[in-house]
Amino acid sequence: MEQLMGKDSLISPMARRRDPEMTSHQVCKSFLVGTCPHDLFVGTKQDLGKCPLLHLEKYKLEYEYRTRKKGEQFPDFEYAYFKHLQKYIHDLDKTIEIAQRRLERTPEEKEKIAKVTKELDDLDTKIGLMTQEIAYLLNQDETLKSVFETVKLDELCKEREQLAESARTIAENVGQTSQQKLQVCEGCGAYLSRLDSDRRLADHLIGKIHLGFVHMRVAYDDLNHKFKRGKTS
Repeated sequence: MEQLMGKDSLISPMARRRDPEMTSHQVCKSFLVGTCPHDLFVGTKQDLGKCPLLHLEKYKLEYEYRTRKKGEQFPDFEYAYFKHLQKYIHDLDKTIEIAQRRLERTPEEKEKIAKVTKELDDLDTKIGLMTQEIAYLLNQDETLKSVFETVKLDELCKEREQLAESARTIAENVGQTSQQKLQVCEGCGAYLSRLDSDRRLADHLIGKIHLGFVHMRVAYDDLNHKFKRGKTS
């Protein structure tokens, strides 16, 4: 009840303090428009702690009603969310850049593994998305559909296993050290080994930290595209 209505929701109406309006600077605009970064990594090593601004469901419901049902627009809210995300995305980009520099290869080595790396990345993305879809179908009691998707997932995992074997062969042929066999995850900046099992890589792709950063990236890119389009229109 407190999360939904506010700290004073259970206090007598006579003594209750009035909550600020949805438009108040005390209310988290990231929470209203999308997902506040402080809510994405709770309980992980990337935990950002509690957001200093208000996160109340009644504000989010009001925002959704006014934007979707009444057609109101709050571009300043979206921009505040964009700037909030920008800080974390810029930090992430720096982390990825530094990690990649640590694993720099010669141009010849990069050329040899570029193709197989992209194919592995594409398969990893498909596996991660399909795993989430199966979990969603099971949650919705769509058992038959989940079975069909599971069969497709097994086929993808077999395909990835064959491709991973090719990657191992390439890695060994170019004489990489153990450290050089690592890859930097473009989603969250973590180091990944191309020699890891399919299960371990799949677990990474559906992990809270990875999905949190991917979520931020998608939201940031969408808003960035929207603002750029607005400037040119």
